[in-house]
Amino acid sequence: MNPRVYVLMAAVLAVIGAGCVETGPVITKAEQGNLQIEIVAPKDTDLTQAEIYLDGVFVGNVSSTMPVLHARRGVRTIRVLALGYKPYEKQITILGEPNHQVLNVKLEKE
Repeated sequence: MNPRVYVLMAAVLAVIGAGCVETGPVITKAEQGNLQIEIVAPKDTDLTQAEIYLDGVFVGNVSSTMPVLHARRGVRTIRVLALGYKPYEKQITILGEPNHQVLNVKLEKE
């Protein structure tokens, strides 16, 4: 590989690593907060297929490891989609550390 390509790759990684480039709505180490998502649905509901979106970006399915999101401070839009339920969407202001916020999501049948 051309040595100039290595230099360019190193420069790009240095800029991203320094936090000078905004890469999306989700995580920045310096200004993040925790948002715990608690979903309420009938007991027979399979929530493992429910999808969570943060500012329009899919961040994962609901699971035992996905009840907490780490998001940049500021106003964020949370959307939860589950088969057979109305879409849930809410704007919330992420306060940042040391605050731990909880969003209670009540899913309603379609």
